[in-house]
Amino acid sequence: MKNPTPDFTPLTPRQLNLLEEIKAEKEKLRTLPPWDPQTGTWVPEFYEIQKRVDDLSVKALRSGLLKGLPAESRRPGFRLVFDSTGEYAKVLPGAGDFHPELPPWAENHFVEWIQMQRLREKGRETLRKTKIPGLETGMRCPTDMTLLIRVLELRGFEFEKEEDPTAEKLERSGKIVTDEMLENARRQSRPEEKKRTRTRKERRSWDWVIKKLVEEGLLPKEITPQALKKRLKTSYPEWPWEKI
Repeated sequence: MKNPTPDFTPLTPRQLNLLEEIKAEKEKLRTLPPWDPQTGTWVPEFYEIQKRVDDLSVKALRSGLLKGLPAESRRPGFRLVFDSTGEYAKVLPGAGDFHPELPPWAENHFVEWIQMQRLREKGRETLRKTKIPGLETGMRCPTDMTLLIRVLELRGFEFEKEEDPTAEKLERSGKIVTDEMLENARRQSRPEEKKRTRTRKERRSWDWVIKKLVEEGLLPKEITPQALKKRLKTSYPEWPWEKI
């Protein structure tokens, strides 16, 4: 087997064995009785298996299944990853990158396991045992998304495409629907469409967006488009701004 990337060596027999052991222990968890809401506890076997999963997960991550990032590239919590088209792909720990040969089920396990450890009383101590700097760091306070959402709106970004209900409404009326009727109905429902089309280019420019942000109090003063883009990339690094 060839090296998957220059930064990773192929998975070793020991790493593969650790993954199989984790998978087997997780299968055992599925066979146990459910959590008891009256006592707030699981059966004793659950805690024994959970302890083995924790120990195996620490060993697996320490073995090189998660390679830590340099300090300047690390982020608290998790980070979103987008594919080449700008579409959401997956979530990764902000402290490192998974081995490229790691199967999807294993990536999902480690993401969930890291998140759960951060919620447990001594979970951060467990994460420190992996020797991956920053892995125990949780999420920062939620970021104010107001500026992000308003910029996307002003730039014409479509969050969700809605279906055109015009044809369905006409069909429900019992009338014969023609192309001319559909077009007339759409024009009546969007009387300003022609005017908006003529000014679309100006309305979507970054200079126009900046002026609107100042007017609405989201920016203290007018700045250059380059300065705004830099601020957006710093405040919301997960968004593929070059695609917007």
